[in-house]
Amino acid sequence: MTDTKPIRLSANENCYGCSPLALDAIQKKYKDVHLYPDVFPNSLKGKLAEKFGVSADNIVVGAGSVKIIDELIRTYVGLEDEILTFEKSFIAYSQLAGFYKLKCILAPLNDYRCLPGNLLPLITDKTKLIFIANPNNPTGTIINHAELEAFLKSISNKIIVVIDEAYGEYITDFSFPKSLELQKQYPNLVVLRSFSKIYGLAGLRIGYGIMEEKIASVLNANQVPYSLSYLSSDAAIAALIDKLFVCNSARANAEQRDYLYSELTNLGFKTIPTQANFIYVWFDNDVEKQRIYDLLLKNGIVICDLKVFGQEKSVRITIGDKETNQRIVSTLSK
Repeated sequence: MTDTKPIRLSANENCYGCSPLALDAIQKKYKDVHLYPDVFPNSLKGKLAEKFGVSADNIVVGAGSVKIIDELIRTYVGLEDEILTFEKSFIAYSQLAGFYKLKCILAPLNDYRCLPGNLLPLITDKTKLIFIANPNNPTGTIINHAELEAFLKSISNKIIVVIDEAYGEYITDFSFPKSLELQKQYPNLVVLRSFSKIYGLAGLRIGYGIMEEKIASVLNANQVPYSLSYLSSDAAIAALIDKLFVCNSARANAEQRDYLYSELTNLGFKTIPTQANFIYVWFDNDVEKQRIYDLLLKNGIVICDLKVFGQEKSVRITIGDKETNQRIVSTLSK
């Protein structure tokens, strides 16, 4: 291990930090953390509604999008019901289902993509919730607008479909679903977003969902008061204002994403194009995977061994800044 502090590329955080406006908002309020926050985050909900052209009644805000996932499961899935999602996808869906002793059925991926058509044979009258991570975590692949729309047309509107777009701001593929337009046509569609990724506020735990008013009202009615910290709402509102920071982060990520993918491919690693701020790499065996993991760790770079998520023989590397990515390539080249 090097003497310097390790570079953490294991949790898909924004390597460029957060908006200076968000930091200013925190600085203005941090001396008052002895005070309670607003009972409910109505100011943030109002700003989100304004940004997306919906009513505040369509917004649910939680302590991270995982909290909203948890609320959806607790509210809409009974012990005899079922949840559907995909293998090699965001682990929280199946973890939370297991926590509540609920059945979670996993559909296979196609070319590391969460194709909605693979869910169709698994749907029964017990299916209550479907989770689709888009981009998928950890593979970074997406489904497109036509695929999502066709799926929504083909299933009962009594099944809630959750499209998890935690990394949506990083997308450069124009076929990515216009999910908010679809949500207006299909009231059973719930769209989740996060302030933890491109906005760089992972430590403050802020997520939100945009959904049909009836679903939002049920979730909001069951929400615990003071669910966001005193600093979170103001920081998130400031982050929304700073569009330049988001654009710069997305542009830099796209450039470095292309660079790192190209270099890893040239070095012979098994990987695929990604639309997120991370790259998925898999190996022939766990020994080979561990060798690469340990090599990077020895050189001060911490990546995500996906074994902790039940996926053997693969890792996920958060895309860093130019210097960090060059360091990865230099280390692996040797």
